[in-house]
Amino acid sequence: MGDQTISRAELSAYFALRAAGDRLQRAVATQLKEHDLTDVQFTVLAQLHDAGELRMSDLADVIVASKNGLTYQAAQLERRGLIARRSSESDARSVLIRLEPAGAELLAEVFPGHIALVRELFLDRLTAKEIGTIASGLSKVAAD
Repeated sequence: MGDQTISRAELSAYFALRAAGDRLQRAVATQLKEHDLTDVQFTVLAQLHDAGELRMSDLADVIVASKNGLTYQAAQLERRGLIARRSSESDARSVLIRLEPAGAELLAEVFPGHIALVRELFLDRLTAKEIGTIASGLSKVAAD
């Protein structure tokens, strides 16, 4: 195991990250709830918007969700007509998931408010250099 000590600066950085993340997460959850979406559901719709169609297992890896949890969320989205799932023709064990027109419409409705919130609570409070540093540092932390 690594060093078991932490400096004041390191502890301060850690708590600032936690506080900022918690604040942003709560605000985003509230905004998404207005559209009857969970954070995972919004992320599913956004990922499908960019990719078109994905294997469920690949999507679970991208959004860091358990396959069971993603299956539940996908079923909720499918019931609402926002996504469609089908078996893969090339791999019987794989399930493919795609965005339906209603899902794209909902995403188009949600996204402007989502971006405005992220700008207000996060991006507009930082310089371009700070954003680059955060993106670089947190990419390292998020890497497997």
